[in-house]
Amino acid sequence: MLYIIVSSISFIVRAYLCYRTIENVPILSNPIANSILWEVVPVYTILMLICRKIVGLFYSKGEAPVFGAIAYFIVYLVILLIVYVLMLILTKSGALPI
Repeated sequence: MLYIIVSSISFIVRAYLCYRTIENVPILSNPIANSILWEVVPVYTILMLICRKIVGLFYSKGEAPVFGAIAYFIVYLVILLIVYVLMLILTKSGALPI
């Protein structure tokens, strides 16, 4: 039961933060092309794959589900922060047309 609560809260927070920080950033200057880009290569899916790989290095599925959900959430937030900072740097340097 605790796992369901922790993983649900984690999902809601992660989805909201990903949407607010990265998926609203217009990488391409054309809004239609930008929308197609995010549909073809969704950042949320890429972050999920990276985070699962990292968490899988120190957590075996089924050991302690609540710990796994918390570890995934923390790793996800760190990776999301890194990606967001990189996007800010690319924006400041003029590489992203924002």
